[in-house]
Amino acid sequence: MFAIYDIEGRRFRDTLESLRQVRKIQASHSIQLRSNVPEDETQPSAETASGKTGGEIVSDKALHAYREMRHLNQREQIYHAHQLMSFPFSSVRMEMDILAARHYFQQQGVRQMPVMNAQQHIVGMLSVEDLLRFIIIDGDQVRYLRGKRVVDAMSKEVITADPVSDIRRVAHVMQEYHLHGVPIVDERDILIGIVSRGDILRAMINDPPLNLWT
Repeated sequence: MFAIYDIEGRRFRDTLESLRQVRKIQASHSIQLRSNVPEDETQPSAETASGKTGGEIVSDKALHAYREMRHLNQREQIYHAHQLMSFPFSSVRMEMDILAARHYFQQQGVRQMPVMNAQQHIVGMLSVEDLLRFIIIDGDQVRYLRGKRVVDAMSKEVITADPVSDIRRVAHVMQEYHLHGVPIVDERDILIGIVSRGDILRAMINDPPLNLWT
């Protein structure tokens, strides 16, 4: 399930297909996703199985050791968003001053953060790019507009996913809507983590069974 939150609260919660009906997909290059590795990428070729590879002879013993090693390296596949999400995470309050938010971003070393209201519910997302829109360059001086708050800079609505959302569908949403990350929100509207592009890349590196891209 996916949801859309804004400053008024949750206004949508349904499937990915329904999300695409209420939010137009942003134009981008299509990336094909897959759930399984084709047989021809996981099994030895006919030449290898017969003991020949690149003109060299491979013994039955070596082939057996190779198959045993493949079996030992198998690990549990990652399917759900809560298995990849980052937690704990940094967030900003919607009333925070723009300059204070910029300093906080620099301290945390991140490029985006969820924006929370007084009730600690997510109401938007704030990125470094959002903050840059409020910069004034005056000669050699760079300063931020006075009197502006996070609520003035943040994305006014944010797409979230349930903890048990298929991570491949979360990746689809990130690619289709050009998102740096997707907040993970439970059935009580509580933000419990964030899945970023970095989280997915790390999973692909550390957990080979997570086969997302063709």
